[in-house]
Amino acid sequence: MNFFEYLRWIDTEAKTHAVGMPKTDQVESTWQAVLFRAGGQRMLVPLIQVRAILPPPKQVRVPGAKSWVIGLANMRGELTGIYDLSQFFYEHPAEPSRHSVVFLAKTHRVHAAFLIDRSYGIRQIPYSAERPVSQTRLLGVQREAWIDNDWLPIVNFEALTETDAFTNAVA
Repeated sequence: MNFFEYLRWIDTEAKTHAVGMPKTDQVESTWQAVLFRAGGQRMLVPLIQVRAILPPPKQVRVPGAKSWVIGLANMRGELTGIYDLSQFFYEHPAEPSRHSVVFLAKTHRVHAAFLIDRSYGIRQIPYSAERPVSQTRLLGVQREAWIDNDWLPIVNFEALTETDAFTNAVA
């Protein structure tokens, strides 16, 4: 068997034993979100609204600020407000642990970072698995998504930072 016959034989064998790709008629559009926990509640935030996920920085307290304002810190060369999302939503502070992180938010108006209890990573969310929220006490939450057999709120950092309750952070 010469070299070219050998290549034809390999080609034939490969085609004979090849397993096809799975076929589906439905292609579902998805978006990416970060799954996290704050105040004992699992939530989502669109990945496009998170500049970075970082360990909690050293910060300076702000005199006269509300309890959910942790302080100010230099994050990536910008003076950034650090806010406790658990304290803001549920009125009890985040549980400090080795899993605690801050989400450096991508917003147009303010430099904000939100302390959360734990990040579980990025999830693909089908558009068909979300719906508008009919009623919520969580500011900045307008939609929710069905993940792991539960409806989870989708926090919109841009909408949250534009609320009166957030902008009036000084007691």
